[in-house]
Amino acid sequence: DVDGTPVQALFRDAEGVKLLPEVTRAAGWERLVYCLVVNNLLEMAEALGERYPGMELWDAVRRELTRCGEELPEAAELLRAPTLPGKTNLLLRWTGADGADARYLPVPNPFG
Repeated sequence: DVDGTPVQALFRDAEGVKLLPEVTRAAGWERLVYCLVVNNLLEMAEALGERYPGMELWDAVRRELTRCGEELPEAAELLRAPTLPGKTNLLLRWTGADGADARYLPVPNPFG
């Protein structure tokens, strides 16, 4: 807005990955957590914290995930998890693997 406060967020897509019938719910959730939290929310929290020192994004996200917890049990698990999935993009490039063959390594959970 005119005061410089963010009023819109644009999220990167899931890089063309389709959740096909053979993809398990757990694998689909892992991919969603990586795309939404690791790729987008971590970057937004960093950018907002730089521009507005002391601004806390994680409390707002935690409230929304808690609100969704009854309908989406994975949301409650996400809040308790010690780590989140971080995709090994550089390894994919070096090995020439397809994005659907992604491997994940744990990164610290900002909700922890």
